[in-house]
Amino acid sequence: MLTKKQKKILDYIEKYIKIKEYSPTLKEIKNHFDLSSVSNIHQHIQAIEKKGYLKKEENQPRSIEPYEFYKEPALIKIPLIGIIAAGQPIEAIEIPGEDIFISKKEIKTSFKHYALKVQGNSMVDEGIFDGDIVIIREQKHAENGQTVVAIIDNNAATLKKIYKEKKRFRLQPANQSMLPLFREEVEVRGIVIKVIRNLEEKNQINTFSYKKQAFLNQIKSSNQNSINKYKRVTETPIRYAGGKSLGVGFIVELLPDNIKKIISPFFGGGSIEIACNKHLGLEIKGYDIFDILVNYWNVQINEPEKLFKKLSEFNPNQTTYKQVKESLKRHWKGEKKMPSMDLAAHYYFNHNLSYGPGFLGWPSRIYLNKDRYKKMIEKVRNFSTSGIDIKCASFENIFERYPNDFFYCDPPYLLGEDTKMFRGIYPMRNIPIHHNGFKHEKLRDLLKQHKGGFILSYNNCPTIRNWYKEFAQHFPQWQYTMGQGETRIGLNRKNSNNNHIKESHEILICCPPKV
Repeated sequence: MLTKKQKKILDYIEKYIKIKEYSPTLKEIKNHFDLSSVSNIHQHIQAIEKKGYLKKEENQPRSIEPYEFYKEPALIKIPLIGIIAAGQPIEAIEIPGEDIFISKKEIKTSFKHYALKVQGNSMVDEGIFDGDIVIIREQKHAENGQTVVAIIDNNAATLKKIYKEKKRFRLQPANQSMLPLFREEVEVRGIVIKVIRNLEEKNQINTFSYKKQAFLNQIKSSNQNSINKYKRVTETPIRYAGGKSLGVGFIVELLPDNIKKIISPFFGGGSIEIACNKHLGLEIKGYDIFDILVNYWNVQINEPEKLFKKLSEFNPNQTTYKQVKESLKRHWKGEKKMPSMDLAAHYYFNHNLSYGPGFLGWPSRIYLNKDRYKKMIEKVRNFSTSGIDIKCASFENIFERYPNDFFYCDPPYLLGEDTKMFRGIYPMRNIPIHHNGFKHEKLRDLLKQHKGGFILSYNNCPTIRNWYKEFAQHFPQWQYTMGQGETRIGLNRKNSNNNHIKESHEILICCPPKV
């Protein structure tokens, strides 16, 4: 495959030879393209020769000779239209980009083709690696075992091997560490017929800065009228109050380029952490003080299929919800402890089907719905990740363990007289796992002493701005609607004509690594 620059150089050489009947010198090519040095052109010529598009005699002037086979009539242009996920599905967006040129002998020209750049490592056992380019033959059907571009879940695209089973499709990764995806409906948009290992770009593609920018481009909002700069990123299977699904892009923007690991003392719903792991390849060391939540995450990560089957036994109605809530209360009070799997299923059911959502909260009539519940627990079944480790611990102890590592901190909001956070929005704040008695000053002091750098997300208020005034402060904006039919409690609702729009009141505080 020729890059766009290499194709231009080859075109110039061929045109030059047609007119003058001899090849240009390296200096003439340099001057034509206004490049800084002959050595730069020499590198391009070597790359084109290595790919088989021309030959050049060593130490001989005007000895560049394009092979007849590779002249323009034998090349076909294929559009490189975007990125395909070899991992968790991403929204299918066709982005007009550069073209690539390959020999007509390598594909059947009677079919329509396009190219996609691969992101992720779910197909490595098939020889398809992160950063490779795949040539896709457009077709709407595929045989069992073929590698396809599959569209699922309302326009999410993924690259997987497809298998038709009795009542569903299995999308199988070619990576033993990853689990298959199961769907009742799959749209095939083509099959892989060729993989191109772009060695020249490989080093760049594997850099963290490249991955970060590619991810941000994927999630950038296409709605010019929206206040939201980035789309919602919902990799986590659990609903979580205070989650940052619309803040992922803003936080990823601020990550330094020299990190390989993130320490998260307040893992919670994990929106930021899971996105950074899946899309940026960062190792995540997660912690949370709430042992029931940590138990859920460990079951979710290690036994998603068993958890799905356990959740499938629950009927999403008021009676089941009440029974599950009572069992959780007895466990919480130490009256009757549940096994790990049962506890994880009870927590998920209670939490995800509650208004808020919240632990031991009241049920939401929106989520007590069989069809919605079925789709919800499919995310449990299909969740897969590697490189995320979650343990139960209080934040005070974690800074000592990782004095030189980068932290992402999303602590409970500061509730006080000068904040915009209305206390009624946290009806369960008296439960120790939530906001009551949180040591905000202790966290402040630990972060100021920390050498590994951090990003801290908080509610924007004078106290927080003053506490962290020596650090860079950013004020992102996003908004989202609360569940339709629910009545939101809070200052926004009181002052905004009774609508369901909630605007963020976030501040992101950043400190680069000091080591």
